[in-house]
Amino acid sequence: MRTALVVHAHPDDEVFATGAATIALSDAGWRVVLRVATGGEASEDPALGEVEARRVRTEKLSRSCELLGIAEWGWLGDWVDRGGAGAGTVANEESAVLVDAVRRALGEVRPELVLTVGSDGLTGHPDHVAIGAAVREAADDVLGARLRAADVVAAHKSLKEYAGGRPVGSGRVLGVGNETVLEEIRGTAEDRRRQALDVYRAGLGTLPLDQVLGGRLGDSVLLRAVLDVAGWDRDLFERS
Repeated sequence: MRTALVVHAHPDDEVFATGAATIALSDAGWRVVLRVATGGEASEDPALGEVEARRVRTEKLSRSCELLGIAEWGWLGDWVDRGGAGAGTVANEESAVLVDAVRRALGEVRPELVLTVGSDGLTGHPDHVAIGAAVREAADDVLGARLRAADVVAAHKSLKEYAGGRPVGSGRVLGVGNETVLEEIRGTAEDRRRQALDVYRAGLGTLPLDQVLGGRLGDSVLLRAVLDVAGWDRDLFERS
């Protein structure tokens, strides 16, 4: 059985960045393994505290993996998601330590294919950027997920109608132009990717866009809109 290793910073990155690809690979008979660097603590209710937030988030990750064809997941290391800054975060770690962690994962899994985020971290998030850079340094041939700038612009336009003038996203999600050659991996199970996103936030994947704009209008909402534009059944990658 051929094996693919997916490396991400947070739970839910496996949906936004590589969800179509892992479904496609799994359906084609590949064994897909995920290594994640943090528990995604910053995305849960701060009142939970980091320990409980990690428990809640990783339960969601396990369900997401089932939907996306990921056979197993494990920790890349023991970092904490604090929004991309501060002690104990991936962004604050020495690059050599991150690279060593990825090399250990490569030695354990021995993949034929490695997936992560592209050179811009897909969203510009400091944790994403650091993980992507470490994977590219540790592995010889890597596919890094990217967005098209035109799709990001179209997503902002579609959100503008519903957001009531409120800004959506961090401002770091930019995408790349057509001058950058990207490779496509296309899946066949849009509904499974939508359901995986619902695991993290009820309705984010399946409700109409105008019904998911309550609460925080962060990058997750923007990425949902990008998927509506670009297609839920495909992912785009740069090869490095």
